[in-house]
Amino acid sequence: MFADRPAWLVAVVGVVTTVVVAVIAVSVGTVAISPADSVRVLADRLLPLDVETDSIADPIIWNIRFPRVVAALGVGASLGLAGAVLQGLFRNPVADPQLVGLSSIGSVGVLLGAWIGWDLWGPIAGVVGGAVVGALGAGFVRVLARNSEGDPSRFILAGIGFGVAVAAVVATASVALNDPRIPDIPFWFVGGLAASTWGTALWATLFAAAAFVVVYPFAGRLDILSLGTASARHLGVDVNLVFAVTLAAIGMATGASVGAAGVIGFVGLMAGHISRSLVGEHHDHSLVAAVFVGAILVVAADAFGRVVGGRFEIPVGLVMAFVGGPYLVWLITTRRAAA
Repeated sequence: MFADRPAWLVAVVGVVTTVVVAVIAVSVGTVAISPADSVRVLADRLLPLDVETDSIADPIIWNIRFPRVVAALGVGASLGLAGAVLQGLFRNPVADPQLVGLSSIGSVGVLLGAWIGWDLWGPIAGVVGGAVVGALGAGFVRVLARNSEGDPSRFILAGIGFGVAVAAVVATASVALNDPRIPDIPFWFVGGLAASTWGTALWATLFAAAAFVVVYPFAGRLDILSLGTASARHLGVDVNLVFAVTLAAIGMATGASVGAAGVIGFVGLMAGHISRSLVGEHHDHSLVAAVFVGAILVVAADAFGRVVGGRFEIPVGLVMAFVGGPYLVWLITTRRAAA
């Protein structure tokens, strides 16, 4: 659809679509607010304008819903970017931050960050801790891939096994520590944005932006890596550098997303596939598209969970599992995935 269009046009379409979805998301909930009132509140708060706003809508949108939407945008952008990069690096169409264990590595940092730094930074400590450990530990994913002998299915199965084991350790530690600063068990397995603050939202978005800035210059080299590491080396690509920098960047972003919203699966998987179907295989387009597709998926899933649940909320991770699980099965059974 946009394969022959310039990357800036992909970005413009992504921004417009994301803004529309975000406005809808801040408008829905137990208290219904019209999109027009939502736009007025956001314009009054974000632009140098004096706009008359509804006295009920303003605090609901600005203090509760909009920070949550911003957090969802940052988390979704991080996971979408991570999925597109992982699928390109390992030439594995079902690679996803959760499926290869990257989210679980980040959860270790979230646990440590919340435990050690809460008194200083509050919930932001978990986001920063996840980002730091995610960046440092991301290289383990490449080790996992090497030990899988190039078999995509073995790589994913090993990643799932590793991720489940680490998640169990983290969840057990959170129970054993019995510390109110540390998230409870559901946070580690199904995620959630109900506790989002302006701090966690802005830091998650900051790490997502930083990861994109680091990764995007490697788009051309990711294209060459699709030919295989041996061919890429013959063409002059420093394969080790590409793996080290891009994995560290997406590990940082994924860890930050876990700190802001817990472990959410299938976003990277779906964003990577959808972006390539929209803009083609070249990473200068697909990385941009994956950021917006991932952001839209998480914002929409969170809004859906708030609306459908009625008096209770369906965590965003469960909503994504309802959609992403069948999507993965469809990919495999239609032979569009090599796993």
